[in-house]
Amino acid sequence: MSHGMGSLMADSWTLTGRMLKHNVRSADTIVTTLVMPVMILLAFVFVLGGAMNTGPVRYVDYVVPVVLLFAVASGVSYTAWRANLDVSQGMYDRFRTMPIARAAMAGGHIVSSVILNAASLVVIFAIALLCGYRPHPGAAGWLVTFAILVGVLIAFAMMGVAFGMAASSNEGAGMFAYIVMALMFVSSGFAPTSTMKAGLRWFADHQPMTPIINALRAAQMGQVDARASWTAAAWLVAMIAVFGALSVWASRKAERRRA
Repeated sequence: MSHGMGSLMADSWTLTGRMLKHNVRSADTIVTTLVMPVMILLAFVFVLGGAMNTGPVRYVDYVVPVVLLFAVASGVSYTAWRANLDVSQGMYDRFRTMPIARAAMAGGHIVSSVILNAASLVVIFAIALLCGYRPHPGAAGWLVTFAILVGVLIAFAMMGVAFGMAASSNEGAGMFAYIVMALMFVSSGFAPTSTMKAGLRWFADHQPMTPIINALRAAQMGQVDARASWTAAAWLVAMIAVFGALSVWASRKAERRRA
């Protein structure tokens, strides 16, 4: 059992290195995954921010959490594209003929996605600081921020791999990212849900992006919101479980499709 787990981890790390090399060599993709969240940050802070009423919270402090999620969603769309490319171009079949743990093929994509998107979060955070973002979390705030962002990185990466392996084309592989981004727009990310119409407000308050954003925002402002944090954690655990299972299903589907 331990040998099998050790082999899985070693194989996953080897394939992670392969994916990271692809990412480093694809400078245009790295730029593309960063351009959208940076443009959204600049547009909402400097163009629309003056018209937004977020009470005592400055708008730049209000909007940065959702921009961080946008950066991850943008990055995992590329993860889905790469996973689909491995299936459609036969690389997946080639790996199956080698003494490699099958779960490592999905694991390599997931781990490389987490590493790449974690790096993009650092870049976005630095740009946000240049735009006037001034968080002031205590130790508890940093702990909540770190835990939620790690959960987001893993959940979104598993989502990307699941959709990428299941998609029938490269063009369709990253479509899920647009759904996730749409949920971010219909959330508390850009404006308080209290400003929305009743039906839309109910949806915004009960979909997963809102508690994740609220928990991040409160933690960064030094006021940990226990309810939002636990709700966000529950959503992320559920997403990891569901999309982890879907990744396994999609991997087996890819095997049957290529058999």
